[in-house]
Amino acid sequence: MIDKYWLDRKILQCFGRVKVTDKEVLVNHIQHIIDTAHTRKVKGKNGLGLSESRIKSYKTFLGIVIEYQKKIRKTIRLTEINNQFVEGFTQWLLKTKSFSMNYAGKQIDNLKTVCRDAEALDVSVHKFAKNIQSFSESNDKRFIVTLSFEEINKIRKAEMPSESLHNVKKWILIGCDLGQRGEDLLNVSAQNHRIRKGTLYVDILQQKTGKEVTIPIPSAYTKDLFINEFPYKISLQKLNSYIKDVCELAGIDELIEGRKIVVDENKIKRKVLGKYPKYELITSHAFRRSFATNYYKRNGISTAVLMEITGHSREYTFLQYINRQKDK
Repeated sequence: MIDKYWLDRKILQCFGRVKVTDKEVLVNHIQHIIDTAHTRKVKGKNGLGLSESRIKSYKTFLGIVIEYQKKIRKTIRLTEINNQFVEGFTQWLLKTKSFSMNYAGKQIDNLKTVCRDAEALDVSVHKFAKNIQSFSESNDKRFIVTLSFEEINKIRKAEMPSESLHNVKKWILIGCDLGQRGEDLLNVSAQNHRIRKGTLYVDILQQKTGKEVTIPIPSAYTKDLFINEFPYKISLQKLNSYIKDVCELAGIDELIEGRKIVVDENKIKRKVLGKYPKYELITSHAFRRSFATNYYKRNGISTAVLMEITGHSREYTFLQYINRQKDK
């Protein structure tokens, strides 16, 4: 399509003002971060390399920025990321793309991170980049989906029509007793457990935090799974897909308000607010939240121990995570 956006780009290219490798172009620096991801030093982490999930988030951010450039018909330069640009980008994320407050806030966070990274490499960046403010939903607008002890028991008792669904059922039950992120959960094997004085303990090395944690298993059913019938490993994508089938078969179908992930016409995932059967909103992340919520101030487990297991470093963050207020 021949338009002002196309003409400007061709003129700049003709006079050598913008090269494909121009470091001041926002998409170029995002791509640079992706290309060097596996050799990057990460604060607080031994060794080199961004996590696969972080690399994926940069790739998603790159797609979002490319789409926004098409919308405004302009190549975005780091020197142009001022207050007006950030305001316009934010409104587009929230109103045009209908992204959730949290998801849009993460993209603004990504923008600020990219600007800081470029500046550290002596690439020219607009001075406003230091003042970019992220945002997130207030607690009263958050929709936290968890499985209660009663719902977990319904899943335990539910009959599954196939071996694959029965296997996912086991992962759900183990996940709600371990309180780990999906990647860490699926890296657990039967060999990770040990028994001491009748209590089964599971040793885990958390990928994101690099922490080694030991988790006591209170459930007799989960203990039996570790000893006699541990599930076989599957991908996180398959787990998240089959979770919904297992929960539907178990009757976890109460209509609740929440955000469901949909894929838009540009193949970008976003969350759409609405009322859905609860099983449609359950993902592997619900296991960790369910664990933290169910055991908070129960069974003699202190908040400090729960935080150690879930990997939260601050009580305020942990209580936000389970939608609770600080107990004064």
